[in-house]
Amino acid sequence: MHQSLFSKKPLAFLIASMAMLNALPAAATVIDGLTAQTSAQTSTPPVTDGPNTSTTYASAYSSSSNLPSQASASSFGYNGGPYGAGGNGSGVFDSTGTFQRQWDITNDSGVAQNYSFNFFIYYGSMYANNNGAGGTGYAEYMVNILRDPSTPLSTSLFSSAAKIASDGTLTTSGTTLTGALQSGSSYSWGGTNFTIDLGVLNPGDFTSVRYDLVGHAYGNYDFFPCAGGGNDGYGGGIGGIGDGGDFDFGASVCTGSSNAFLGDPDSLNTTPIAGIGITAHAVPEPATLALLGMGLAAFGLRRRPRK
Repeated sequence: MHQSLFSKKPLAFLIASMAMLNALPAAATVIDGLTAQTSAQTSTPPVTDGPNTSTTYASAYSSSSNLPSQASASSFGYNGGPYGAGGNGSGVFDSTGTFQRQWDITNDSGVAQNYSFNFFIYYGSMYANNNGAGGTGYAEYMVNILRDPSTPLSTSLFSSAAKIASDGTLTTSGTTLTGALQSGSSYSWGGTNFTIDLGVLNPGDFTSVRYDLVGHAYGNYDFFPCAGGGNDGYGGGIGGIGDGGDFDFGASVCTGSSNAFLGDPDSLNTTPIAGIGITAHAVPEPATLALLGMGLAAFGLRRRPRK
């Protein structure tokens, strides 16, 4: 009778060792903070909203009108996504939307954990166009992810920024988003997935991750009367302006416009730590690794052919 290549005891020992690895908990205590703020300016002082903070939903909105100029800015976010920030306007204006989300993470699982941060930049576009009126303007977005931002050990985990000017000048820095494309004075990008390794936290260790989204639009555009209507950057002229100033044309006014917005639908929230884009994987203890090694060794010895 041939001896079985797989003895039950070593095989059971190996299976038990691997089961112990799989049984290691993957968890953390997470404090989630959301902050939204905006600023829209067509005259002094600017109209602001925020910073508004919450653990579930935060938003801010500002608008300003000093005809023939207009501006607005918005930012918002849920603890389960989505979130975004942006600004737009026409004429002479400056508008900014900022959204910030911070996770404070404590490893209270009793074993070392390797954490990673998953996020998704939604597809989008921005533009700056003087629409034939002259003058200049720009639109820009900025994404920054920092670890331990309020400490001297603060480090940058990720950054991406782009700025498109009304003359077609494009400036970028950091990571280029998937499918990024310039067309004249507009800039667009496709949806992009990212995963950042946060490293290992030992039991009781603490870290924080802050995610900043900024959409900023600026304009210092000229104005001119549009015979029979025109384009103010929103699809039509500003009609019948009579503010007694230099632009009292009594007719439609044409000017330039800028628009910037950046969003994250937070589509990667199906993670072991519910409700956030953080995943954790337990790091085996040395004793557990030794146990697995013994199981593998025993399994190997049993498979050696007998003379």
